[in-house]
Amino acid sequence: MDDATNRAAQPAARHKRPVTALASTAFFCICAVLMGMTAWIVWSAHEVRLREAEATTQNMARTLAAQAYMELELADVMLEDIVEHLRHEGNNDATGDRLQRHLEQLSRNIVEIDGLFIIDRQGKWLATSLGDSEEGNSTDRAYFHFHQANRQAGTHISTPILGKKGGQWLLPVSRRVELADGSFAGVVLVTLRLQSFEHVYNSLNLGNTGTAFFALDDGRLIYRRPFDAKVIGMDVSQGVLLQTYRKMGPAGTAMMKARVDGVERLYSYRHLERFPVIVAAGLSRDDIFSDWRRLSTQIVAASLVAGALLIFLFRRLMRQIAIRDRIETELQQANAELEARASQDGLTGLANRRCFDEKLALELDRARRHAQPVSLIMMDVDFFKKFNDSYGHVAGDDCLRAVAGAVAGSVHRAEDLAARYGGEEFAVIMPGADTAGARAVAEAIRTAVVALQIPHAASAIGVVTISLGAATVYPGQDQGADSTALIRAADALLYQSKTSGRNRVS
Repeated sequence: MDDATNRAAQPAARHKRPVTALASTAFFCICAVLMGMTAWIVWSAHEVRLREAEATTQNMARTLAAQAYMELELADVMLEDIVEHLRHEGNNDATGDRLQRHLEQLSRNIVEIDGLFIIDRQGKWLATSLGDSEEGNSTDRAYFHFHQANRQAGTHISTPILGKKGGQWLLPVSRRVELADGSFAGVVLVTLRLQSFEHVYNSLNLGNTGTAFFALDDGRLIYRRPFDAKVIGMDVSQGVLLQTYRKMGPAGTAMMKARVDGVERLYSYRHLERFPVIVAAGLSRDDIFSDWRRLSTQIVAASLVAGALLIFLFRRLMRQIAIRDRIETELQQANAELEARASQDGLTGLANRRCFDEKLALELDRARRHAQPVSLIMMDVDFFKKFNDSYGHVAGDDCLRAVAGAVAGSVHRAEDLAARYGGEEFAVIMPGADTAGARAVAEAIRTAVVALQIPHAASAIGVVTISLGAATVYPGQDQGADSTALIRAADALLYQSKTSGRNRVS
């Protein structure tokens, strides 16, 4: 009886051992896979966080460069204007009143500028936009001595100074004035408020120990956030960032240790094209990876618990599957959003050029099959370059957004497509519309843009206008009617509107 029981138990034991071994092997394999996945997730999260920080600092550096370039370009243009004015007016006491009125007119309503100055060869303020030049003198200023000793014809940027009138920190931007024989005749000066830079720098999300600054090529520090008056003019030419700039070129991103405070940060820097200025933004390593460290600790702890306690293995696996499903859904949603953004112009919200080209080709193919017309309206903002020169690129972008809104608001059919063709050019594709219908929509757009009443001093009627050309093709009748031919036809009519006086439809 006992022998029979043992014989019956042996096959069951032999069957149980492979199952146990298989389960043990599967468990250890799962643990190994789990440990490997944990390491991969931690490493991937680290890399993703680093790439996100790189993109963030690069965007901040671009923002700082654009703002610095805009203000320095404004100062440079004003200096050129003043120097040209001096060539005609002269640089003496007899012309002081006229020059002062000219400076006051130039600086009116420009908040970034503290003052404009014309300084004679003795350092006396001959004229100033501040309205009081009687006792002003710049013989103690570094920029005056620089121009006195150097025949540099271009714009010179000095380290910030404390203004004599208001006590504010100012950035001097100046040019040398010469007599006909090339001798020193004085200085023209624009002082920019550092407060205008501070406003932009304070808007950046730099974390707890991040920083942003800009400096001259020779390493003299102009401004740094967090602001400290003691570091203005400090020489950082031997710092790692300036050395990296000299090696890598006008733009770059790298992990560096700051010379000012010794904190290790991920810096992105950019050098301005026309000015001897470099800007940089940096996020500290601790701020970048603080969330990642906390998350990694949680992941590792959870993995260790899951590997040590077999009873939680299945629940852990199910949770990972759920997490994967959620991530996959989020990725699909993100991909859908990216796909939508890929067909949209970032500035105006209209369809972009890529979407325009695809839509036009599609509608022409459909029109050939169904023997229907296709109309195209091409339009261009009149004197837009002069608008940008007069009001600045920020106002130019606002103008384009407003015009785009007028275009979109005048297109009512679902099958029509309003797009930004490029620069200040817009287009509307109208499947199935004849010439009369296209011209009616074009006229509605023209009227809507005029109704915006955007001031434009260079325009004959004083506001922003557009010129339009509306062309129609019948692909079923004309086998040569392709997208290029239609665009050329509409563009030719747009040119006709331009040459006929603008603010009209052809």
